Amino acid sequence: LLAMQALAFVQAPLRARSLPLTHEVRAAISAASSAGGGLGLDAAAIAAEAPATSSGFLAALRDEPAGTYLELMAPLVRAVDITYFSSSGPSLNASMVDATIPKEDASGEDWVRAPELEADPTDGGVHMRVFVDHKNKKVICGFRGICVDNEFRQCNVDKCFLKSFQAFGEISDIAYATSADCGTFAGEMDYFEQAEGLVKRVQAELVGYSVLLTGHSLGGALSISVAASQPGVLKAVTFAPTAFHEILRQHVGLSEVDILSLPSDELIAVGDPYDCLINAAYVPKAREGATTCLLEGLEEPAPCVPRMQKDAAFDTVRLPQTMMCKGSTHDWLRYSKILLEQGVGGAPLHLPTCSTAFSTSQAELIEV
Repeated sequence: LLAMQALAFVQAPLRARSLPLTHEVRAAISAASSAGGGLGLDAAAIAAEAPATSSGFLAALRDEPAGTYLELMAPLVRAVDITYFSSSGPSLNASMVDATIPKEDASGEDWVRAPELEADPTDGGVHMRVFVDHKNKKVICGFRGICVDNEFRQCNVDKCFLKSFQAFGEISDIAYATSADCGTFAGEMDYFEQAEGLVKRVQAELVGYSVLLTGHSLGGALSISVAASQPGVLKAVTFAPTAFHEILRQHVGLSEVDILSLPSDELIAVGDPYDCLINAAYVPKAREGATTCLLEGLEEPAPCVPRMQKDAAFDTVRLPQTMMCKGSTHDWLRYSKILLEQGVGGAPLHLPTCSTAFSTSQAELIEV
């Protein structure tokens, strides 16, 4: 109970490698498309039309050359802001409903919303916002993270989806406590399929546009999972995504070999070390297949102690404190500020350290 109360408390602010397109890859993409809901979309054809450029995400995250970090991150952070606060639910802000990525954060790009391609289910399901730069033929699809207020049906459905594949391992029932019986929503646990269908619709309507997926928390997990379903075509830069290994296995249908063969430099998870590594302590293959970029050296919330990042037994014995740390570091409002902080001369203040090794468990099982 204490752990559930701690998590609810710290989450409360949210309320007010590229693969060549070989014959085999194209065939796999086409097969995935055929199973994707009758949208008449040939993803291999879209791949042929889309710009065939290297993502360069890892260089940008090192700010090489200077200025590229903010060029990449500022539009994505603003897209996630809007995705949270323009969607129905407890975080809705009426002034954000029609908002788009502001010009001062767009690096000369002109982003407009495509509301006809978006999704905002009030009763539960996948929430997505679409931003289009027609001049440069670019699209950003932003997926919302979970909402936590159990007075809203959609928040309960979000949590039940995460519990359906044990997104927080053995403590999933605590981390994602609901006020409803998840059995009631048994027919609504198709979040990946919803997200995949929405992105395919964007691809069908905007053929030849490059599509970048983003999101925080659940939104990040959906972004990477959908991108993994079209490797070399879709890319994702996300923030503290919920552990998505089992989505890749159960919903995308990937084997362990498939997952390890994904273009990890085009599937990016950026996050606070405590936020990302506590999750991986409970889900050892949490972000396998992706590159995790840790924002090291931050001023961390008081409940956080270094041992939490590696010692699963320690985390469990001190679960309320662990959940306070996890929740505090996971808060999107904190990320929104930290990610775009600038120092002298406008240089980014917090550049992450990136490695595929950070995507899986650093846990040491130690008796306490």
